[in-house]
Amino acid sequence: MQKVIVDTNAYISSMIMVLLSCAARDFLIPLFVWKNHLKNKSYAYRFWFCVITQASLQINLVLLLGFLDICSRGTVIGCNIVIYLLILWNFSDKKLFRRLKGWSDAFWEAYRNDRLVSYLLREAAGWWKTFIRTAGGWRIWRYMRTHWLEILLMAGLIVYNIWFLTYNVMRYHCYQFSDIPVHQSWIYELEQGNLFSDGIYPFGMHAMTYIIRVLFGLNLREILLYAGAYQTVLLFIGLFILAKEIFYGKYTPVTVVVIISLMLNQGRYAASLPQEAGMYAVVGIAYFMIRYLHGDRKKFVIEGDSRFRRVFRAGCYINRRYIRSEEILLMLCIGLVIAYHFYTAIAAIFLVAAIGIAYIPKIFKKQYFIPLLFCGIMGAFIAVLPMGACLAKGIPFQESMAWATSVMTGEEWVGSDPDYQSELAQALDRGDIGGSLDADQEAEEETQKVEVDYSSMTPIEILRFYSNALINFGILAMFGYAAIRLMFLCMLSGAVCAVLFMLRKKTRCYGHDYMAMIINMIILCTMGAAQQLGLMELIAAARASTFAEPFIGFIYMLPVDFAFRVLGGWKNKYYQAVLNVISAAVCIGTTYMIITLGWYHSFFEINQAYYNESEYLLRNIKKSYEKNTFTIVSPTDEYYDVLDYGRHTQLSEFINMVNGKQEAFTFPTEYVFFFIEKKVLQDYFYGPVNVDLKYAAMDFVYFANTQDYYFERATIESQAYYWALKFKQIYPRNFKVYYEDDIYVAYIMKQNPYSPYDLQVDYLSDYTDEIETNGW
Repeated sequence: MQKVIVDTNAYISSMIMVLLSCAARDFLIPLFVWKNHLKNKSYAYRFWFCVITQASLQINLVLLLGFLDICSRGTVIGCNIVIYLLILWNFSDKKLFRRLKGWSDAFWEAYRNDRLVSYLLREAAGWWKTFIRTAGGWRIWRYMRTHWLEILLMAGLIVYNIWFLTYNVMRYHCYQFSDIPVHQSWIYELEQGNLFSDGIYPFGMHAMTYIIRVLFGLNLREILLYAGAYQTVLLFIGLFILAKEIFYGKYTPVTVVVIISLMLNQGRYAASLPQEAGMYAVVGIAYFMIRYLHGDRKKFVIEGDSRFRRVFRAGCYINRRYIRSEEILLMLCIGLVIAYHFYTAIAAIFLVAAIGIAYIPKIFKKQYFIPLLFCGIMGAFIAVLPMGACLAKGIPFQESMAWATSVMTGEEWVGSDPDYQSELAQALDRGDIGGSLDADQEAEEETQKVEVDYSSMTPIEILRFYSNALINFGILAMFGYAAIRLMFLCMLSGAVCAVLFMLRKKTRCYGHDYMAMIINMIILCTMGAAQQLGLMELIAAARASTFAEPFIGFIYMLPVDFAFRVLGGWKNKYYQAVLNVISAAVCIGTTYMIITLGWYHSFFEINQAYYNESEYLLRNIKKSYEKNTFTIVSPTDEYYDVLDYGRHTQLSEFINMVNGKQEAFTFPTEYVFFFIEKKVLQDYFYGPVNVDLKYAAMDFVYFANTQDYYFERATIESQAYYWALKFKQIYPRNFKVYYEDDIYVAYIMKQNPYSPYDLQVDYLSDYTDEIETNGW
């Protein structure tokens, strides 16, 4: 059994700090600043208002300051203070200065009469009594008394999801996806005042992470490790609120969250990724759009107008009568889905289309269509304007934007990076390296080219082929056969229930809601099965399932809620209490069924980017040594975590120098730490192997690319390991083991910066005979 560092206490402490900071950013600040506006609002409205307005404000503020090249911690905090003070002043009675004068006069009088301490104590006691009296009258206590079980269940689900989503991080304290370091680099560049350092890209998640850094000063890597769990919890709370708007059963919304919490198998929701970070805004669009369509909006009519003139009175529907605070939040939600990620915007388009189709013909009435269209246009304008301004300023689009364009147009995307594997094969004169991958790619491209001749099929055959493709997508990309089969049965029965509800005016809007959830799932499954259906693949199957899974609970609950709504016609309070008990039993039974049927999700696949040891060592080095007195020699993963404290040198570049393939360099710091893996984390050709002389004897080709560690990691780490052994043999007093366990070793070198060591030594000289004997 290998000894591996798992610093659980540090990990939990860091997680708590990140979660509390995110909650303070999204809730504590806006609840205080907007307290007068939110005073008599529902808790659902307060939730959406806080997360949406705060995200919209902070993202656009960062983009504005970045565009003006004045983005810094001071300007962000200063602008926030000014904005919040203006909001507080706007909702106040405008007597602040009169109160301040009264307080200052009383304070000065108490000071002159030598009774300052008693005055302060008396004032503090008065403020405390006022606070207790005010807090005792808060409506939340009454709400908690009547909804205690619901709150308890949701609190339990939140704790469970935080535990589940951070489980891998608590064991393997590293990023689980390879593109997170790219986002980390963009946020770091933003801290240096460089907006869109790699080109224009949806910057919502980056801006919100930057705000945490600005306000609370937390470690960037730690924020990115835990923010994924926080944003997924936000999504689940949003789903709960949306379910409360649609479903009748008291605990049916909790059951919806139970289903997705226990069946979610998309590991992306545990990571800090832009696409998933914006999914709560997609749910927000559905919530406010459905709320608007549930309302009974009257047509704007002017007496004497002919029908022809009424057609052109579109402007009459763009005012406070039709566009109120909830519609403003809808507008901001639309801006947010674009600001977070364009794939998130595509998911929002699918959901909006599903709701629109379900609400035909009501959606096309002017009093509904025009305000919603206006919100959509303005929301998109809010999101696109900063990008357009930066484009006009001369900042190009980020590379992946060109890739997205090529996907939509059906063109082949070659990319801007050279083929690393081919260049490596050419440098080493090994044709076997590049050929295998090319063959695999060609085979994969052949499997992707699916052509379906629908003209030779009958309508029944087309329907059967289509349904089988959707089922196959569900099985491969989401859940097993039994769960997917039940999902489609619920969709079918839910459609019947929706039609029955549409026949009655009282329940018609809920029938539309049921149909909207079904159509959205059909659209997403169709997009996921596009390849098998021979259609243009707008989004990959994995991404389609990422968008579909959060809504799976709604699908399963459609026929159940139909029964509750039908049975709930009798309003006798004792009868309703019995229904509530049954609803709670359904929630508990659903949990039991998911577990016993084997539908309960496994922990997400581990994609370990680096060992815990490197994070542990770096954290302790930063505590023990003064800033800029040390250099870390390691792979890229530690680069941005070191820059604010010391220096960093790539291990690959160091080995290339030691091998004499580039000009020799030295380190300008007193202390130099070398992080070396004794068990190589992962090598493309050899896998997770122990460092060995045969790998150290291989040629290392340095491309100054992060892929050096992906394709040549065994060679790099083995050469570093044997170099360290040789250097320790030469300089035993000043080159020592700083830390070592079964898989990792770190050395510390103490030197005189004005007379640094020559690091180029022949570290394989003692093994020449063994290398020649084995033909290495």
